[in-house]
Order: sequence, then C-alpha cells, then structure tokens
Amino acid sequence: MTDSDRWEELAPEAFADIHHPILKAMRGTLILVRLNQIGADDALLSYEILAGQLIRANRSEGFVLSLVGKKSGELLFLPLVPAAFTLQAPGSYLLSCGTVIDDPAFLGAFDIYRPS
Repeated sequence: MTDSDRWEELAPEAFADIHHPILKAMRGTLILVRLNQIGADDALLSYEILAGQLIRANRSEGFVLSLVGKKSGELLFLPLVPAAFTLQAPGSYLLSCGTVIDDPAFLGAFDIYRPS
C-alpha cells in the first residue's frame, strides 16, 4: 500500500491542511490511541491502547507517532483527521502492553473494520 492509498476510504474533506492550528498544538505531544477491531457484523472484536509522541503530520502519511512502552521505536500512522482527537484529562493510563503513561495531551480512537 502506498502512502497515497493509505486513507483512500475517507472523504478528502475529512483531512486537515498541514497548517491547521490543532496540528501545531499536537506536534510533540504524547497521544493516547485506542484502536478498535470491528467485525463484519459491526461487533467489537478487540481493541488495543497505544501511546506515542507525535513526530510529524502530513497528508501523505497522516499523523505519525513514535510509540512508547513495549513498542518503543515503532511508528504508528493514523489518518490526518483532527476531529478524531480530544483533549485528555491528566492522569495515569495503562497501555495494552502493560506500560503506564502519565498525562497524555490527547486521546484518539479509530475503528478498523475486518472482513468476515
């Protein structure tokens, strides 16, 4: 899959421009992410909670996070859709890998649909 094909199922108007103010506010922050695996019948199959530092954001790659915890050093690519993120209340949060992170700035949640 090429970068230009990565988010083909999303409507183009959902994507932010690289100069969007929220992108500037998010850059360098710690972000908590929940990835939901959804089955063909729209049932939640599983989920994973990850976190990472936002290292860059652009239309071809989306949001690029450098993961922390047991997946430290891996990159996570998410759609460049600021509306998918909300401010996160300060506190300690448990990742799926067992690592605890403190005070992430934002929370994003994404559904990944799996065919039957």
